[in-house]
Amino acid sequence: MDLQEFEDTSFDLDSLETEPRLGRRQFLIAGLATGAAATALPNYAAIARKRRIPIAKSGTFPLGVASGFPYPKGTILWTKLGGHGHTARLKLQVAKDRHFKNVVLEKTVTARKERDLTARTRVRGLQPAHEYFYRFHTKDKGSPVGRFRTAPPHDSSAPLRIAFLSCQSFEAGFYNAHAAIAKEDVDLVLHLGDYIYESHYYDGFRKDTSGFNHDGNVEFLPEYRQKYNLYKSDPDLQAMHAAHNFVSVWDDHEVEDNYADGLASSHDQPGLTNNGLPRRISIQERRTNAYRAYFNYMPRLRFDGDRDRIYEHVRIGKLVDLILTDERQYRDQQPCDDAQLVDCPDQQNPNRTMLGAKQKAWFKQTLAGSPQTWKLWANEVMLMGFQSGPQNGANNDQWDGYAAERKELLEFVLANGVTNLVPLTGDIHNFFTGTATTDGSDTGTPVCGEFVGGSTNSHGLPEETGLASSTIKALVNALDHHISYLDLDNRGYSVLEVTPTQVACEFKKVQIQSRDGGQASSMAKFVLPSGSTAPQQVS
Repeated sequence: MDLQEFEDTSFDLDSLETEPRLGRRQFLIAGLATGAAATALPNYAAIARKRRIPIAKSGTFPLGVASGFPYPKGTILWTKLGGHGHTARLKLQVAKDRHFKNVVLEKTVTARKERDLTARTRVRGLQPAHEYFYRFHTKDKGSPVGRFRTAPPHDSSAPLRIAFLSCQSFEAGFYNAHAAIAKEDVDLVLHLGDYIYESHYYDGFRKDTSGFNHDGNVEFLPEYRQKYNLYKSDPDLQAMHAAHNFVSVWDDHEVEDNYADGLASSHDQPGLTNNGLPRRISIQERRTNAYRAYFNYMPRLRFDGDRDRIYEHVRIGKLVDLILTDERQYRDQQPCDDAQLVDCPDQQNPNRTMLGAKQKAWFKQTLAGSPQTWKLWANEVMLMGFQSGPQNGANNDQWDGYAAERKELLEFVLANGVTNLVPLTGDIHNFFTGTATTDGSDTGTPVCGEFVGGSTNSHGLPEETGLASSTIKALVNALDHHISYLDLDNRGYSVLEVTPTQVACEFKKVQIQSRDGGQASSMAKFVLPSGSTAPQQVS
């Protein structure tokens, strides 16, 4: 069952937790729809305890509001209660107009102390393909107004617009990309990871003093929560969240640079973090704290029985299957000590995995069973290869380091007649377009077009490698003809427009030296017709 079918047939568990008016009859009706009533009765004592949680008398909403995954009949809404020390309930209103003259839903939601006074809930019973507005309330204070759009009905072929971005270091520069996205006419925003940076990396335009040592390095749960509070305090980030539905996956910096399968990067020294500082806790404890903070601060629900799972897919109308993968939690450590530009035969080891066995089986099943025209893959690390030599990828942290599994997956796509797979990729901080092949190089069989969005503000390959842009471009142009476009100097975001016959992707750039309200300009635009594997630049 996909998430939209679940959304249509199940009741809202979060509403049971936070809505005191839910009675025994409604619980049983809802439970019968999912089979829950066959195995459990309502916990009236728990419901009574929820009723005793008071509505907050006062408080603030310092981090604004956010909406999450769009469903045909609703979404997920989030906020944080500030200026308050204990668990309290908030009032929520959803309306068809920004001035709340036509309110269509009211409920309460609990901001829990154990969740750092964040609150989230699923709203239901709305109309597909409609715009709504929402706000939270204490007794005497209202939150900023947010806007969201419900997904189209299952049989819709209406065009869809998606903004996608990644890699937003607070220190590296200002969030003009987010301000620009807030003004875009898009159906949702897709974030491909590195929403926060867990350590100090850049001497940039802003200072990050989060953490107990005030150095930007976070390992404990309160420190990760400080980090999210810092990032989400930015007014341009808040504007983006208030304007659009937000769908996210994590990459590595939500925990630690290049971590893998609960372990540090294979290049790290024992007892040291990724940036050379002494570890204060184990990497496993650090990951636990990071995951908990992530779910506190993102507008998304958690899977029962698999609380740290983020891989899932959302079918949006007849056009799009949005497939989200987790390319950090289950992967093996990087081969060859996570080195770049080295000869690394272990890339071809068939026992090495990026996705892990369970997620990989799910991914294949999702691809093969999708009836949607386009399979958009929210893919954290670059699928196309950089070659440092014949059949040798340059970057062991991206799919180059897991070449055997890349080949397995892309040969599965070919063998099963899966068409119109389009990876939307982050991580590498630069813009690329091209064709992903079975071996990552020019000699492999073409499988799909890939769009790699640049960072919103984090440093690119020239800054990180010390090589000039012209040198890197010359290497790519000489060894990687499957890469048809690259930009190594600009920061920004991308907008994808999906129709029944094609997808069009536009790369947009911003400056990051000062806040400017989101002045974005087009860098390049590409078209990928249905059935094609080679994006064509049109402007």
